[in-house]
This record gives sequence, structure tokens and C-alpha cells, in this order.
Amino acid sequence: MKRAPRCLLLLGVAWAGCAAPPTPSSAAAPPAPATSSTPSEAERYLPLLNDTVFSYTAWLPESAEPEQLILQVNRPSPHHANLRSGSSVKRLELVADGVRLITGGYLLKAPLVAGADWAGSAGRVHISAVDQNVRVAAGQFAGCLETLESDTRGSREIATTYCPGVGIVKFSVDDGERQERFELKSFGPRVDVNAL
Repeated sequence: MKRAPRCLLLLGVAWAGCAAPPTPSSAAAPPAPATSSTPSEAERYLPLLNDTVFSYTAWLPESAEPEQLILQVNRPSPHHANLRSGSSVKRLELVADGVRLITGGYLLKAPLVAGADWAGSAGRVHISAVDQNVRVAAGQFAGCLETLESDTRGSREIATTYCPGVGIVKFSVDDGERQERFELKSFGPRVDVNAL
């Protein structure tokens, strides 16, 4: 039986799963959730449609062969989403200015322009590239943006590529000694085999 990746997420999926627990903050109250049914700018790049399943090929230093990471989206309400990988669940909140983790830190935060930055779950995130063309096993995608998140010590970097109408198509975690890399292999609605 294959061993599960040591650091599954990141979800950025690496995004937050590898992060240290957030420290308490006396920051201002979070922005109010969006009240419109119109998707935010961030949701264009991270749609989080209910019952969508993403399959990623994972290259891990301890594995000679690529492994697989499966992410499933559950949308219990218009302003909340859960990303599940095995027994790990990342709870997200969709707010007027972006998509953030309930535990703290944004995955994406408007404005989504080159050089923009914000507080992520593990450190500072900035948009390093926009309008990128990306090819992975799941297909070729245009108009993508890439974020880089560095932890507060600068010892780990998480690169995530988001594509419009799809979501995360690739991400990597590099701590200077090891690198984990994930690329989208397939995605689509979850299939209930009992209904076939």
C-alpha cells in the first residue's frame, strides 16, 4: 500500500496543510461575506463548485514513482467550502475580497494583479505572474495566475497556479531540502457509482 504524502496541502491544498497553526491576532473584524450571487474575482480562479473532484499527480522525494492526490469540494453554503483529501479537511470562506481559510490567511485576495500581496496561512503571499499559459495532463489553460507564499523565516516557499474556471492546476512546496510537486491530472463532477 502506498504511503500518503507527508504534506498533502499544501491545499495551497500545501497551501495550508503544511502551515503552522495560526497565531492569535487582534486584527480588525473580517470583511463581511459577499451578498451577491455573482462570483468574486477570486472565485473566477478558484470556483469551488460543489462535488467537484480534482486528481493530481504528486512527485515526492521519498517515492520513486509518482503518487496521486485527490481533492473533493463540498459547498455547504454559498459562502463556505470544504476541501477534503482523505481525512484532512480545509475549511474555506468566500468573502467579498477573496477566498480565505477559516483558520486564517487568504488563498486569493483582490486585486489579483502582478505584485499584489497579502497574509497567507504560513506567511506572505504575492502574485508572481499573471496571464500565464499552462499545460498539464488535464489540459492546456490560458489566463492563469501564480502565487508564491514564503513563510516568516523564508525557509519554505509554496508556488500555486490558479486557472480561470478550473482552480488549482499545479502547486509545489520547497523547503530548501526537499520539494513536493503536484499537477492536475483530471477534474470534474463526482460520480456516484451506485447511480450507474
